[in-house]
Amino acid sequence: MLNPVLKAIRDRRSTVNFKSTPVTDENLNAILEAGRWAPSWTNTQPWRFIVVRDEKIKEKMSNAVSTFFKISVKEAPLCIAVCVNPEEDPFHFVEDGTTATQNMALAAQSIGLSTNWIGVFSIRDEKNSTERKVKEILKIPKKWRLISILPVGIPISKQRKKRKDLSELFDLNMFEVREEKAKSVKIEKPLDAIKKTHVPRSARELEPALV
Repeated sequence: MLNPVLKAIRDRRSTVNFKSTPVTDENLNAILEAGRWAPSWTNTQPWRFIVVRDEKIKEKMSNAVSTFFKISVKEAPLCIAVCVNPEEDPFHFVEDGTTATQNMALAAQSIGLSTNWIGVFSIRDEKNSTERKVKEILKIPKKWRLISILPVGIPISKQRKKRKDLSELFDLNMFEVREEKAKSVKIEKPLDAIKKTHVPRSARELEPALV
């Protein structure tokens, strides 16, 4: 079964290069409406959506994000910054912001546009993080958090990414322990000398992996 909603979910991809064709107000309003109707904890709706069309501001934003995303922020005719107020929802504000972002990304896909989900939320709110830099550019108050930036426009080319087979992801009733194909690693030092697994210090380190 493949209805319009499922098709939009399946066809959505992160786009790097956009055409310069402007996004109409009608399409923009449809995308923002999708964000407005996203679910949130106890319906707090703690978000604010900042639409950026100004070329100079987008230029500053492109310099603040990681290299992988600079082009999409600069080339897209507009970007939507998704902000949330933790004081309105101290428990689930990150999820609130991400569901609103996902709704808008899917809405854009459904009307023939594309997006590039750029996660900028900094777990530790570092001073030099992408989140802090963009918040300063957009004059976002300190108490508000910036969850994501969503460049929107017509893609120059469509991205095709594979997904794992459903059989690898689906369990019935309870978690099923499966054999995983582990890569062989040559250990040259004693186990107690191996460094701990690196834990990313900010969303900036994770950005290149987003699809």
